[in-house]
Amino acid sequence: MSDITFKTLGGEGPDLVMIHGFGSDRLSWAGTSPALMEVARVHSLDLPGHGDSLGAKAGDGSPLTLAELVADALDANGIEKAHLLGHSLGGGIAMVMALGQPERVLSLSLLAPTGLGHGIDQNFLADFPELETAEDAGALLQRLVTKPLLINRFTIARVLEQLQRPGAREALRSIAEGIVMQEAQLAEWAGQIAATGIPRLVIFGGADEINPPDAISLVSFAGRMLVIPEAGHLPHVEAAKQVNAELTAFIKNVGA
Repeated sequence: MSDITFKTLGGEGPDLVMIHGFGSDRLSWAGTSPALMEVARVHSLDLPGHGDSLGAKAGDGSPLTLAELVADALDANGIEKAHLLGHSLGGGIAMVMALGQPERVLSLSLLAPTGLGHGIDQNFLADFPELETAEDAGALLQRLVTKPLLINRFTIARVLEQLQRPGAREALRSIAEGIVMQEAQLAEWAGQIAATGIPRLVIFGGADEINPPDAISLVSFAGRMLVIPEAGHLPHVEAAKQVNAELTAFIKNVGA
């Protein structure tokens, strides 16, 4: 049984589970979840080493292991089938779930997903768990976006506060290693996931410096593709209105 934090936010309709990225938490969906609650019953979670799941074990930190934890959380909450929305690492986790248990995945909505880009910047993965100062945290986090003002002092303070919690840095180091270890395999699975017939939406920022979109992987994955030229690695934050419109229309279309 999974001991990761899992929250039901509200809404009516089919279940939709949001899976955040590396170094983030379920609160990163604050600008996304209200729109999705108009078309689905929305849930969010915190992966091990993130948010309120610091007591959860990350194991080898790979997307495969984390996908097992997320599947356990769905079981524990009585969710048999769900739309999956994943950002970055969360997108890779959703891909693993779609390949391993396609019968319980209604659709995949992936934002800058691990496995469909040129590779998550390994320096970012290595540096994040070691952050100590606001100056260093601000400089690293600003690489996620094209508009540096989006990384404010409250965001920086929250990241540093969470890193100080017991077990956080250790879990993040394991997950960073797990991403590097399994990322190439995720790319190889893209075609197999496409063959399941699960509806797929992929959104990338055209100015993403952390995980730039890879044309070859995206062709293999197929489905609905959108690149937002002015966005970086956080398209749901930098272009919230456009991304929310795409997500809700996609979920509605799958239901229809």
